Amino acid sequence: MTVDLDQEFGSGWSKWNPQAWMDFIVVKIMMGRVGDVIPKTYVPILRLVSDDSGKVDDAYAQVLALREPIHLLDSPRDKWRKLYGAYIRELEWVYGELRQHFPKQEYQDVVVDIMARTIKDAMGAMMPSLEKSMRTEAEASGPHTPGREPSAIARGMARLSEKVLGGPIGKWLLEHLNPVNGIVGPVEMKVLPDGNLQMYIPRCYMHTAPSDGQTQDQACLWGCKGACEKVFGPDSVAPMYFEPHLPDFSCTLTVDLGREASAQS
Repeated sequence: MTVDLDQEFGSGWSKWNPQAWMDFIVVKIMMGRVGDVIPKTYVPILRLVSDDSGKVDDAYAQVLALREPIHLLDSPRDKWRKLYGAYIRELEWVYGELRQHFPKQEYQDVVVDIMARTIKDAMGAMMPSLEKSMRTEAEASGPHTPGREPSAIARGMARLSEKVLGGPIGKWLLEHLNPVNGIVGPVEMKVLPDGNLQMYIPRCYMHTAPSDGQTQDQACLWGCKGACEKVFGPDSVAPMYFEPHLPDFSCTLTVDLGREASAQS
């Protein structure tokens, strides 16, 4: 299927604007931290469980051949698309191959656990520091208990996000300098009545970046939803819940800020 890249990702100034630069930088950093999970972990597992590792290597080489060369004078939007699109395309391919060699639940457990560990390793020391900052003083040195009142920092951040996201400054930032844009594309944010944050993604870049006109179902369900919900689960700093609207390209993400527990205390 032929995809109109200018219609999908913009043309002219939109390829060079601040958001395009931010998207490229975010994905460039992300690829430096998680990009090698495919050749260094998933593909070796696939070779081990396949009857013919040579066929795996040949098939992987064919997928790699679909990569578009990134040129020095390419716009940041084109560099972003080529880099991120190749990653998602290759992730979708290797997941599709692995699911043929494992029972359904085992396949899901394997790919999600690997990606979740990769994300945690990529975030490094930031994870425990974030977790500690969002917990009450009494909990800071012990296990986190779901449903407990969040710290003053957490409540303050939630109030700040509500004010900023709901005002003209927040609207401008989300349209021009949204750090998650490079991963999922433009989002519509709102604070729910219970104080949690909801992000609606009309057309997720995970599906559109490969530019083949198809949804990337396995990468979406397990490389994104499954892995992120495992990293940011019920006992995490900010639990996340994804609702992909497959076969549509949209998704709804809810981030639990712990406001409901705070309001009831």
